[in-house]
Amino acid sequence: MHSVLKKTENPAFKHAVHSSAIEGCLEVLSQASRCLEVFGDDDYRSSATPYVTSTIGEHFRHWLDVFKAIHHANYPANSVIDYNQRRRGHAIETSRFMAQSEIAELTDWLACLSESELKKSVSIITEVALSHTQACCMSSTLEREITFAALHANHHFAMIKVTANLMNKPIDADFGIAPATATFLRGQ
Repeated sequence: MHSVLKKTENPAFKHAVHSSAIEGCLEVLSQASRCLEVFGDDDYRSSATPYVTSTIGEHFRHWLDVFKAIHHANYPANSVIDYNQRRRGHAIETSRFMAQSEIAELTDWLACLSESELKKSVSIITEVALSHTQACCMSSTLEREITFAALHANHHFAMIKVTANLMNKPIDADFGIAPATATFLRGQ
């Protein structure tokens, strides 16, 4: 199966042609950027305990870490994506400006990826056990991993949406909705 190329709907890349995987990632990053505009700095550092224990900033840092691991592995000398490398406690958890900067950096990177780069083989390392330390190394492609990152971000968006609703903050209706669920709802 190969990815479908289509003209992007992201106004920043109006004339670019991207794979469906890139298009999905750009859409996720655009949603994230719009979400950050809803919150003030104090909101970004808040959680909605006991319903959601992580702050909005911690959720942003986590899903951005997944994208950053992939981005780091895209450099020619490195084809290993290490999902265990996290930046817990990093300033991005408290700075919306830093989150916006990383989103812009990732958007630029993704918009420049070629179809051949997407097909590049990569190895991933990730923890797989809760009861003890056990990591697995497995094969994948860059395209598969950016798709995973976008879907994983969407899961965190759902948690952020719960927090936003508890704070009475307006948020896009489709924020945190899985692509397959959106397709299902359009068919109703």
